[in-house]
Amino acid sequence: MTRRIGLVYETIEDAEKTGKNLSLLKHWREPGELEQIREAVEKAGYQTRLIGSPSALLENMGAIRKEIDFIFNLSVGFITRYRLGIAPALYSLTGIPYSGADPFTKIVTQNKHILKSFWDKTGIPTPEWAYFENPAGIESTPIPEFPLIVKPAHEGTSIGIAEDSVVNSMAELRKRVGALFDTLRMPVIAERFIAGQEIKVGMIGDNEIVFEGMAENLTPDGKAMGGGFLHFDLKSGNTGTFGLVERNSLKWSNIIEDCRKIYRSFLPVDFGTFDIRIDGNGNYYFLEFNTDATLHPGRTMSRVCGLNGLDYDSMIGKILAVSFARWGL
Repeated sequence: MTRRIGLVYETIEDAEKTGKNLSLLKHWREPGELEQIREAVEKAGYQTRLIGSPSALLENMGAIRKEIDFIFNLSVGFITRYRLGIAPALYSLTGIPYSGADPFTKIVTQNKHILKSFWDKTGIPTPEWAYFENPAGIESTPIPEFPLIVKPAHEGTSIGIAEDSVVNSMAELRKRVGALFDTLRMPVIAERFIAGQEIKVGMIGDNEIVFEGMAENLTPDGKAMGGGFLHFDLKSGNTGTFGLVERNSLKWSNIIEDCRKIYRSFLPVDFGTFDIRIDGNGNYYFLEFNTDATLHPGRTMSRVCGLNGLDYDSMIGKILAVSFARWGL
């Protein structure tokens, strides 16, 4: 009988131990998020233990293994191109069942160039892009049509995306790629910028998808994003404005079908969110598949669920139920 659930996650204290600028990390779990998740898990009838980081689990594996039956994985790690895969790889090695995607899915979806290459070959629309291992690559790589948005190749949470990340010339591109590489020391992509609507899709499930919902990211005054975008400063400390997308619209049916195709290509997932842009002609483009989607009560996954009739406690309950079924628990 599965009764004892351990939560594995990073805190701001773990981030500080890296000695790096906190604005380059930002993947730790906030206390309010942890407490809300813990309360929802306990409301579902389970005991919880706050374990801390994967390192804390590893250091105390013998004792912890006797005290838990399952891990609710909230770990996202810091900086490396495989940061999302570290924790699920550890659980797999030690035989502890856990929630969320496996190491393969975590790592592939974390790395934008790999994920977009997969989409490009499987007929999923995604904006044209260029990939640079370093700034010198700009001179030998075909460049998509401007404007472009410049992003770190394997980061999330809008880390490395600033107000000047959309560029309109080679001079601006060189400057932005150089600045990103100097700061984060990782490859960069330059993706054709799609002005228009920004759509978020949330899904929960395994072979059977038990929840799917869609919402539109809006400006603070309730308008479509247009030429705006969610850069780091805009997202920090701001949970965003969301509007419901009606299920009977054409954009719903077509986008959801492609979301299902992507989701099922990467099973196991348990839950995740998609970032999509729709241009002025109604063409849609996939930007991200977030298998590390935060469960913060004010952010995308929770907000999409709430707008589509699934309250927070029920969201956590469904994630647990899907994961337990997948493990045969």
